[in-house]
Amino acid sequence: MYLAASVVIFSLTACDKDDENEVNSTDQNYVAMASVSNNAEIMAGQVAAAKGNSAMVKNYGSLMVSEHNLAQTDLKNRASGAGLSVADTVDAEHRALMTRLNSLTVYSFDTAYINSQIKDHQKTIDLFQTEINGGKNQQIRSYASEYLPHIQMHYNRADSIRRAL
Repeated sequence: MYLAASVVIFSLTACDKDDENEVNSTDQNYVAMASVSNNAEIMAGQVAAAKGNSAMVKNYGSLMVSEHNLAQTDLKNRASGAGLSVADTVDAEHRALMTRLNSLTVYSFDTAYINSQIKDHQKTIDLFQTEINGGKNQQIRSYASEYLPHIQMHYNRADSIRRAL
């Protein structure tokens, strides 16, 4: 009897462990969108660090490059472990944003960049919440849980800069 119970418990534990490694459509969508988001933050941050008028905007841009490079590397590692790959590019929306940002000067640039950061980080907060609530893969959900506070901090900081401009 004890042996049978042990086998059942072991089987349930093994199934739970396998379930943690499975990937669902929420995980797949999340990895694709989070990697595009990281790439967009890196590209826009590089432009802001070089082209920003305000020191706050330049510093924020540099922070985005640094933090999103680290986040992208971590995402690549976790996604690879789950059998997923990450994007090395940005989507059409962010390509258009980059074109727009590169055409702006001085104050127009700073406000357009910070406003885009507020919008992007709000969308990213929603994306991370969706993964936390509906993702199946433990490593991918863990990534979303660990980085969500950073994304919220980025959003709050961008909002503070917007009010100061």
